[in-house]
Amino acid sequence: MLGERLAAALGAARDGAAGIESFAHLLGSRRVGPRGVALALPEVCEGCAALVAALDSLSAAVRDGFVATDDPAAADAACAVLEHAGVDVARLTDELSRAAAGAPAARGPGRGRGERAGAERGIDARQRLALEASVRRTARTLSGALRLSELVIATLELRPTPLDLIDVLRNWSATAVEGRPVVGISVASSDSRANEVEGDVRAVSGLMELAVGMVNAAGVASPHLAVSRLPDGRSTVRIAERGPREGAPAVALDVVLRDGGERAAAVARVVARRAGVDLVEGPGGRVVTMTF
Repeated sequence: MLGERLAAALGAARDGAAGIESFAHLLGSRRVGPRGVALALPEVCEGCAALVAALDSLSAAVRDGFVATDDPAAADAACAVLEHAGVDVARLTDELSRAAAGAPAARGPGRGRGERAGAERGIDARQRLALEASVRRTARTLSGALRLSELVIATLELRPTPLDLIDVLRNWSATAVEGRPVVGISVASSDSRANEVEGDVRAVSGLMELAVGMVNAAGVASPHLAVSRLPDGRSTVRIAERGPREGAPAVALDVVLRDGGERAAAVARVVARRAGVDLVEGPGGRVVTMTF
């Protein structure tokens, strides 16, 4: 079954990403010495090479998954972020391979004192800091790519339920992501009924996050979300700078900005279309309006 294939491909990609995340923590740990890092490098290199293959397999499974929906644009959006992540992992693989080749081999019974001393030293402090920065960057790229691709994949099987937009925002703000910037947002609602929408929680939550990231990337430092009810009963969320005549915010939250850029915006457009949400971008990308 294609569902099983997608699940297996996602699982392999997540496992590989977890391995890179673990190596980042190892590099940052004061309890692990230079020799321990050097000994771990070959295994991490193998894991990175396997992850590149896993990302390729996931892309192929995603494309096949959307064949029946006749929606190649959805597959294109997901595969674009996976391809970008694959390029970054391949770069990291080469970097780690060079570091492993330059690191002394582990100590053996027939080695001389100079060789044993070299093995004990492992990589130097400067190499370690550079590797840690590179590994953490790739870990963040992978985290974003997998989350965005999973958001697109979720639209293959949408499960609408009654939602409260304020609760969705509060749950989002409670999720911390290492190395991601935090931005303050304010939310004003003219009608408590406007907060109540019907939708798939994964799609709605993901769209709210991506829309805030879109306006922030366009230069809006502290996005303001104005929630209102339309005459036809639908709810609309306008995300932009707070105007001088805006009402007092009902909620003020600090949220993590996970994704930005054109690849993330492309995913937002695809998810909105497939979830039946009208998403309109204003001039310069500084305003995004979503109608549920």
